[in-house]
Amino acid sequence: MVVNILEISFLIFKKAQLEAEGHTAVQPSEFFLTEESSSSLLIILRNEDIAEHICEVPHLLKLKTSQGVQFAGIDEPDDVVNLTHQDLFKRGGFIMFHRAALEPLSLCNLKKMSAILQELSGTGKWKWIMHYGDSRRLKENARLSVEAKEKKHFLNFCQEAGLLEVLPYHECDLVSRDLPDYLTCLVRLQVQNISSRYPVFITDAAADSAFGKNGILTMTFQSFLTYSPSETFTA
Repeated sequence: MVVNILEISFLIFKKAQLEAEGHTAVQPSEFFLTEESSSSLLIILRNEDIAEHICEVPHLLKLKTSQGVQFAGIDEPDDVVNLTHQDLFKRGGFIMFHRAALEPLSLCNLKKMSAILQELSGTGKWKWIMHYGDSRRLKENARLSVEAKEKKHFLNFCQEAGLLEVLPYHECDLVSRDLPDYLTCLVRLQVQNISSRYPVFITDAAADSAFGKNGILTMTFQSFLTYSPSETFTA
């Protein structure tokens, strides 16, 4: 196994012990596993430094979607050798829709989406996160048609079931904004959601490359529907 240790001056890892167990230390510039590589990669970060450093990992999205890569969050150096570290990205995640992809969805498709989240939650907590403004728009539209009203009731059901989390009102929801700042929110939520750190952004438009650089997987809703919960999300 190949191991990287992000250097933090005041934290000394048991590098010699890891190497004695057959691990090889590598630098972040070497973080790229080819399809033919038989090595596995363990990337070690101190838990309190995740917010500042996680998006500095080269090829973050590629590494997160690779079967042979594990991200370990530690509090003490011994967490690595004692296997008491946190697995940062394999336990769960969350999805967020771009408004343009969310609003046209039928009730049937929303139910399909919730079923996939429930299947995913068999191996780790997965949820749907929505901005307050997007939630309000959907609920206000409930008076326009029978299906829109049913969609409102379904949103309420998802919240009660713990599948949907509506974010508190914040700057993204200001009436002066046309759309939320999805990238900033996804990066922040990736750090805050300790047990659900794998962000998936669903959009029908081409996403800015900054999403991938920050470890955020983007896909269309149709791609999400064809995802198999038995497999890891792939970029």
